Amino acid sequence: MTSQANVGPVVLTASIEDDQGNVISGTSLTITILPNEQDDSRLKISGRTSLPTNTQGVPIFLGSPFIAELTVEYTGPDGQIGSVAEGEIGVAVSPVFRGAFSTLDDPSTDDVNEFEVLLGSGPVNMTAGVATVFVHSFDQPGPLTVSVLAVDADSGERFSNKFVIEMIDGGADFLPSRLDLSVSPGPIYIKDHGGARTSKDMQLVVRDSAGNPVPDPTSDGSNWNNVSLTLEAPSGSGARLVGTGAQGPVHGTEISVRTVNGIANFSLNSGTETGPHRVIARVDRADNNVDNGIIDSVQAEKTIEVGDGQLFSLTLVSPILNAILVNRTTSGIETSFSAELDPLTGALVPSDPDGTYSLTVTVQGTDRVGNPVLPGTLVNFGKVDDPLSAAPPRFFVLSGTDGNPEEGGTLFSVWDPAEGFLDDPLRPDEAVEPGDTVALFGKSVPGNREHEAVRFVESVIDNRTVRVTQPWNPNNQTGSIVDDGYVIPWVIGRSRVGTVDQSVTLDEAGRGSVRLTYPINALGRPLVLWSQGTRVATSGNKSVADVGATLFPGVAPLLLTAAPSAIPANATTPVRLCLTDGLGSPIEGAFITGAVVEGNANGQLDGVPMVTTTGSATGTDGLGCVTTQVTTSGMVPDDDESLIRFNFREAEAEVSIIPPGAAALLVQPSRAVDASLNLAPITVTLTLISGSGAPIQGVNLVGECDGGDGELVLEVPPGVTNSNGQTTATVLLGMTACGDGSLDGWPRVGQCEFTTPTGEPVGFFTAIGNDARTFPTSPTPFCPPLPDEETETGRLSVAIEDNRAPGSSSLIESIPTGISCDASGSGSNCQSDFSAGTDVLLRAPTGTSPDWIGDCQVLADPRFAQVSIAAGSNRTCQVVFN
Repeated sequence: MTSQANVGPVVLTASIEDDQGNVISGTSLTITILPNEQDDSRLKISGRTSLPTNTQGVPIFLGSPFIAELTVEYTGPDGQIGSVAEGEIGVAVSPVFRGAFSTLDDPSTDDVNEFEVLLGSGPVNMTAGVATVFVHSFDQPGPLTVSVLAVDADSGERFSNKFVIEMIDGGADFLPSRLDLSVSPGPIYIKDHGGARTSKDMQLVVRDSAGNPVPDPTSDGSNWNNVSLTLEAPSGSGARLVGTGAQGPVHGTEISVRTVNGIANFSLNSGTETGPHRVIARVDRADNNVDNGIIDSVQAEKTIEVGDGQLFSLTLVSPILNAILVNRTTSGIETSFSAELDPLTGALVPSDPDGTYSLTVTVQGTDRVGNPVLPGTLVNFGKVDDPLSAAPPRFFVLSGTDGNPEEGGTLFSVWDPAEGFLDDPLRPDEAVEPGDTVALFGKSVPGNREHEAVRFVESVIDNRTVRVTQPWNPNNQTGSIVDDGYVIPWVIGRSRVGTVDQSVTLDEAGRGSVRLTYPINALGRPLVLWSQGTRVATSGNKSVADVGATLFPGVAPLLLTAAPSAIPANATTPVRLCLTDGLGSPIEGAFITGAVVEGNANGQLDGVPMVTTTGSATGTDGLGCVTTQVTTSGMVPDDDESLIRFNFREAEAEVSIIPPGAAALLVQPSRAVDASLNLAPITVTLTLISGSGAPIQGVNLVGECDGGDGELVLEVPPGVTNSNGQTTATVLLGMTACGDGSLDGWPRVGQCEFTTPTGEPVGFFTAIGNDARTFPTSPTPFCPPLPDEETETGRLSVAIEDNRAPGSSSLIESIPTGISCDASGSGSNCQSDFSAGTDVLLRAPTGTSPDWIGDCQVLADPRFAQVSIAAGSNRTCQVVFN
């Protein structure tokens, strides 16, 4: 007889039929089915009863000392191998912060190894009454309970058992050993000061020698404190610490608090004094109790600077990227051009530029301890850019290093001005005028920080003294006035070129930004830019300023060209160097450095041996240009070419030195940076000269290009040299593309090689391509999102109809790239997705003016149309050539 899941009496009766069919029954027997009180007699768990804690996070591997293999066995009522429902048992472990379990790897699942999948609870396969469970230890010591449930496949009877594994940490003593004291970010200010934050949250984590949180300080219903906190604040501050102790909330400069799961949270409430506030936390590693005194102290401390939010320091900064805006006209002037990406820089040039740039300038204001000043603090801006000397290099006429402001007074004097402050009746000269700005660079002189200041001229007293409208700071940071005399660098002048916003209100981060707008013909011109505010104090208000000397900047990158690009050896040859910004605007006042970097030649610039700079600055030979006399010597006919490299900051240009008797093929330009995502045409001029520099006429030049990983195409090959030894070629640049932003494999370098039918001489054109995601222009070229970036898109479809005679191009291309197709169907992309908010430009071939129908809006130049992309939209544009 086999029992089932139900309990209770069972009556057994035996009966038999006689020969006549009568049933003869015997005596009945009653058997009572009782509950099974011994679950573990049929469901057994065996294995290791202890594991070390895995404090180092050792990865899972078979045979790891941090894994225990448990065997679960189930037997049937007859003592033989048992069978469980659905061939599975249920397993769970607790608490899960001490460990987890995994199972044997299932060979039918190729994509996952179940041995490495950690579970807190779940089914485990049982075969032939046996299941294997792997228990993995974590970094917390203590008991881990493994619970197993099995359901008999025949009777439905449920059996359960538990198995306890002790997670042991050999170093755990549960007494304080390590303290981690952390402070919330953000500034803190004195109380009752502009509504700013006057408290700072702090947290102390107390661990034992094995890194475990110390036990909570409680036992048998009694609580105690296990952390002592001390605040050392400026005298009379009134600052205090606030926390929770064993008996409830506590506050003061000496308080005791208790941890919960090893953590004590408390805060610092500021008082009336600024400066350092030192917080010291102590615990007792003897007994984790500070109420009975500290026998064996462990401590941690933090110093918190409490500020007053009043202006103490200003710093002028400007972004490196996307700082300059090319301005548009404001009077509705229409041109026949459309907005295009500059082929060299990738910057978007509007269709109606007005000849000015705007530079973003930011000022950062802090209080005395380095916290941001209170939001709403007002600071003023201004600039000085005149009067300057007439010829490059230009400098401020009224400037020097010998200024002496009257501490706390209104006089400003200089010791020996190069040009007096008054008019000279005997010659034309500059003079100081009432209303002029006096800008002092006091930070550059130790002990004169307060003389970093700006004032305005009220009157001119004599050739070396003026009176200003507002007293200078007393320069008494140490408590007594410091007067170092005539030592402060200074500039007096006025603003004549461009504009700057007059003031800005600083935000909660203590920052504010303004725009400096100026004409492009001012690039490279000296500029003094200043920002100034007021520090309010009971002892007297003071001005706080930052004064910076700089130049009117252009759009990056700087470009430098040299002509000619090759010169004869052992001779003096004029070389014209021109410096522009990335959009071709000339830059004045720059001295160009030259050096012989290859070959045996010796060289001089304007009579000075290289390495040296040009004798004159850019702007002396046309806008942004200077002509330098290059003298070379020491080369013989068998020499290889030598190379001179000119540079100004990152801009470079090279000039080859041709050995005597050899011919040369000059390529101008010889180098270009491709900053556009479209194929950009570049026209190069090839000049064939003899060793003496004479042009060679009537030679049919040839060329070929290799773009490497990019695209560099010789679209129009060179022709026959004319009487000047010159011909041209057109090269299409497609070296720049959208990478992944890692700069791996960038920049790309391509090269075109030009030569004569004999193969000598050879000239080279080099093209550089960059990852457009990292291109340092404003704005950066458009790139589609990376696979892990989410963005909303819309679709644009283009249909082309060409009713003209065969042979004309109908290629339509988009900016940004994506559309490139024509009426013949040879183009590959007549449909593309673009990011929402993108204004896509469609460009027809040069010399055409098709009809634009649909969602495309024709621009002033009929070659171009524009389509605005919205999220989820489907825009269509039909282009008809008649």
